[in-house]
Amino acid sequence: MASPPTWKDITVAVPENELERNFNFLRTPILGELAFGILESRRAIEFFSNQFLFSNKCDESWLDKTELEFGVKARPPVQVFNSGFCMNRSLEPELLRLDQPTLIVEGKDDNRQRNEYFENMKNCQIQILPGRNVIPWEFPEDFSSLLAGI
Repeated sequence: MASPPTWKDITVAVPENELERNFNFLRTPILGELAFGILESRRAIEFFSNQFLFSNKCDESWLDKTELEFGVKARPPVQVFNSGFCMNRSLEPELLRLDQPTLIVEGKDDNRQRNEYFENMKNCQIQILPGRNVIPWEFPEDFSSLLAGI
């Protein structure tokens, strides 16, 4: 897994009332539209990417690709993800039972620690590569080399 959520984010369920509140907000005709109008701007994408995804400044190619991907048709999965529906239940039981080897790839500049995966899961390794959160985009050669070695 490349830059997965923290252990807490993936093992602590978001309460149903919070999911519903978040989802309904993002779907409201006025506030939801306003939020997406801001969030889908190139400037907002650049700010978010530079703050949370990239070690260095994101490049124009990244921004061009993201601009191609947003719009009204792309909103439903974004609404679901940002509402927290991907975290509607704890995945801890499955992660603790998982017997297959698992590789966690973490960016050296990512402030979120993933040691709890290694501490809690059987047969889990953590590999740190250059980058922050979108390692396959930031450092594709390093990421590809790591995968080729598996």
